[in-house]
Amino acid sequence: MNTQSMSARAIKSPQSQWVKNLTESHSWIGVIISPLLFLIFWAGAVTLFYEEVKQWDVVPQFPVALEQNQVPLQQIVEDKLAQHDFDYEEHLMVQMPSEHDPYYKVFLDLVREEGKQDEHGEVVSLLIDPNSGASVANRDDFFLGDFIYRLHYDLNLPGGAYLIGIISLFFFFALVSGVFIHAKKLFKHFFLYRNDKNRRDQLLDLHNVVGVMTLPFTLMYAISGLVFNLAIVYQIAFVVFIYQGDQDTLFKDAGFTLFDEPRIEQSIDMTRAYEIIEQTRQRPDFYLRNVIFYNYGDESAIIQLRGNDLAHFSQKDEFFYRVKTGELLNKTDIENYNVFRKGREIIATLHFGDFAGVDVRVVYFILSIAICAMIVVGNMLWLDKRTLQQNVSQRTISLVRGLTLGGCGGLIVATTVAFFVERVLPAGMQARADYLIASFILTLVMAIVLSYSISNKRRYLTQMIMLSCLVLTATIAADWYLFASEIIQLTRQGFYGIVGVEIAMLLMIISGLYIVRKLSQSPSQQALSLQPVS
Repeated sequence: MNTQSMSARAIKSPQSQWVKNLTESHSWIGVIISPLLFLIFWAGAVTLFYEEVKQWDVVPQFPVALEQNQVPLQQIVEDKLAQHDFDYEEHLMVQMPSEHDPYYKVFLDLVREEGKQDEHGEVVSLLIDPNSGASVANRDDFFLGDFIYRLHYDLNLPGGAYLIGIISLFFFFALVSGVFIHAKKLFKHFFLYRNDKNRRDQLLDLHNVVGVMTLPFTLMYAISGLVFNLAIVYQIAFVVFIYQGDQDTLFKDAGFTLFDEPRIEQSIDMTRAYEIIEQTRQRPDFYLRNVIFYNYGDESAIIQLRGNDLAHFSQKDEFFYRVKTGELLNKTDIENYNVFRKGREIIATLHFGDFAGVDVRVVYFILSIAICAMIVVGNMLWLDKRTLQQNVSQRTISLVRGLTLGGCGGLIVATTVAFFVERVLPAGMQARADYLIASFILTLVMAIVLSYSISNKRRYLTQMIMLSCLVLTATIAADWYLFASEIIQLTRQGFYGIVGVEIAMLLMIISGLYIVRKLSQSPSQQALSLQPVS
């Protein structure tokens, strides 16, 4: 009997050690990537409503009456070409109005200034009122939506997309390792939450339940993040080893058509191009998103039309026309698609949740916030365990504690401050976007620094939540103080995104006050164990 027991332990020991090592790796990887992972999911949650945020940001500043007659697109484009020193060797892009964003956006590459070594000149992005044809602002002046979106996919840093890709890779490992660690109890304890047990058991159950319930969602995000952000890795491998350095052939096989014809310096009337554009816009099964002109005003001119096929799931159509003859040069649609490109479009559609109505994006938002909570809870569990075991230096524990409280909590405060600053800054202010970015970064840095110097972490967390609620309240008040009549008028016209963003802010305020109330009523023995060890 003893011999059998010893044999069983000998057989079981390597497996137990393997699980232990995997658990340790899972724990350390989670802690290391947690600040950036929290940032990715928090910014991603806000980015799900990018169009609504953009509408809230811009439209009250420059209200548009939809019932008025619009200025013809040809007149708008040619007026802007006359007003700017456009480089006709470059392409010109026009982003079309949408139900969320009623303005034309014209992107012009200007002639490179003499003495500058840049390959291309400055790019001007104009926000244009469709009824008057006037340039009301520079598109980049209203940077809130784009800033948060870029935080999500490249941290607003050069090479940040590759860093996000690496984080996605480690996140994918953390997900897979978590499944292996909890495989035996995955179904047995699927809905286990021990409300009557100690604080650590409750946090552990919360971490596990959220992790299991969001697993399909998180796996989709991890894999799609790898595809988007580390695509350059396999592109380089394909170019070098399969296509022998022929990048153009790679793009062609991947379904990306490129036209690089030189100008022949023979002028042409571009009216036919706008006739093709208008015919395309009238198609009931197609939504035209943007138009790109190549060799504008020249006999070699080509237009590229890109948009969504409304009759099929995740289908992006693309058409190239020769302006002089009206000939269709190339098309990508449901009958002529590339497998690689189609797959990427499906992944993008799933990633951003734009394959259905706003209800799907609300579900995505709730799941993203739940993952943010799971990340914080995971760090709290790690702090509890390492503090008790005393096998990690106090400097490391202090660093994790500060990044968990100041970094994750500071991101929420910084986001609310960015919304407030974006609302109150004058529309025509110089370097408006720079002030927005500075306010976000300064708030985040201050939150992290203060988290290391304040002893009562629980009170500090309560204060940060209260500050976020106050800033959001001030933002809503500023909305109605500055643009009350415009908001009412725009809502009547169908621009519901403005009020929708305000309702979201109000719900966040209510949720924040509820959390503050719970923290204030929690008994001391269940307080957050973020206190430094004496």
